[in-house]
Amino acid sequence: MQTPDPGRLHAVPLFEGLSDDQLRRLAGWLEVEEHDAGQTLVKAASHGYSFYIIDSGRARAELAGTALEELGPGSVFGEMSFFAPNSRRTANVVAETPIVLFQMFGTHFREMEMEFPEVADRLRGLLDERAQREAAAQADPSV
Repeated sequence: MQTPDPGRLHAVPLFEGLSDDQLRRLAGWLEVEEHDAGQTLVKAASHGYSFYIIDSGRARAELAGTALEELGPGSVFGEMSFFAPNSRRTANVVAETPIVLFQMFGTHFREMEMEFPEVADRLRGLLDERAQREAAAQADPSV
């Protein structure tokens, strides 16, 4: 298992304001993944056991063929399944370019929630924004 250099986490808005020691702790909970362009990174309706942070590259979130969001370095995705009652993914995420991700499994996510509640609160805020966007896309696919 390869973990990221904690210095790379300074560029992640989700972790803004955390100390170097806190970022080192977080880095130990993350694994580095690399994927090719065109690869589906998460699939809608599948169970979600981890969330992701983009280190480099670009991806798009889509639902039923409708683009919901463009994702780039520092963006997170997959977190919605941690808060969903059935822990299912709500959208597909597809790599648009070769991409490097930092992956955090649910067990570490729960630790992060307890040790860094401000980070978990930021994720909940992002969750609310995305849920509204997805609801709008389902109601009107031209959105």
